[in-house]
Amino acid sequence: MKRSLVLAAVLLSACTNLPQKAVKPDPVQPVQPVAPEPDLVPGEVVSSDNTEAMPTDFGLIFIDRDMSFHGTLPCKKCPGIQYQLNVLQDGRFELRRDYIDRNTVELLSGNWQLDDRTLHLSSKQGKVPSFQFGSNQHLILLNAAGKPMVSKDNQTLTRTQQFARIDTRMPLLGLYQLKNNEASFIDCMTGENHSIAMTQHHMPMLRSYQTDPKLSGKAVVATMTARKSNEQQQALLVDKFDQFWPGATCPDKAATAKVQNLVWRLQTVSQISVPQKLNIRLMFDQNNRIFGFSGCNNFNAGYAQKDNQLKVLPIVSTRKFCNDANFYEQQFTKQLQAADRIEVNQQKLQLFKENKVIMELLPAVN
Repeated sequence: MKRSLVLAAVLLSACTNLPQKAVKPDPVQPVQPVAPEPDLVPGEVVSSDNTEAMPTDFGLIFIDRDMSFHGTLPCKKCPGIQYQLNVLQDGRFELRRDYIDRNTVELLSGNWQLDDRTLHLSSKQGKVPSFQFGSNQHLILLNAAGKPMVSKDNQTLTRTQQFARIDTRMPLLGLYQLKNNEASFIDCMTGENHSIAMTQHHMPMLRSYQTDPKLSGKAVVATMTARKSNEQQQALLVDKFDQFWPGATCPDKAATAKVQNLVWRLQTVSQISVPQKLNIRLMFDQNNRIFGFSGCNNFNAGYAQKDNQLKVLPIVSTRKFCNDANFYEQQFTKQLQAADRIEVNQQKLQLFKENKVIMELLPAVN
């Protein structure tokens, strides 16, 4: 009986609903969407308006293949310089610089070194700037202190998808001569002596030289566009022959220029800058004759000079029409015939009309 009472008491306590202290559940936090990670390109700097730029892992940049970079960089006295920089995996580089509106081309080569993200270029042919890899697709121009250039102008070269070989064609002015059926050319700008390959574009130049008794057998100044065949032979491959300049000499930067016997390139006419790609050039020879190229046509005329007084006789010219050169050609021929005075100031040739400068020219070097 006593055991039954104890068991009943235990069962009764288990079934009793005693009040419990209420527990407040934790609030449900909203789930934030997870932004997908971008596909990072090795060497790219990721940034946005709300985040700081991530440090670039430049350890992932390797020059293990030939690469080409292109771009137009600023120029102090011209509209810009067009660059093509080839960085070769064997430690060499090749560079072509075209100075826009100067008719000047530079071809440089040398060696490169990669220091962290800085690409150092060294060449025995001239001064070359250094660059910094902003990514594996971009090179940023560095200043003399080795810092990225800060300017509103573009300072970046961009890598092209496909590697492209350097175009080695360039305008040249120098002494051409044919001896024993072998043609040679001495570049007036560099003094380099080259042989000229017997190609189809060289044939018109060769025939013109051989059939003119004033030229045959002599070293005569010629203008042309050509390229080097290879690094070993340094032979020139003529791409386009312009003309011969009988009686002309190479310009001497160390001496004051003379009116006669120099090839002059037009810089301004009627106070208008002339595009240098037109190659408007002339020469006053010692036989009172002017001849040259007026941007589209070849021309010649007689002239008379006494001290600084000048009189140009009517111009005779070929009759081609060139849309891009017609305006400048008309201005040039009109003002040339109107000139009444001529002066040389250091290396600049100036033509006047009634004491006003109507034309300015500089010695042509290519």
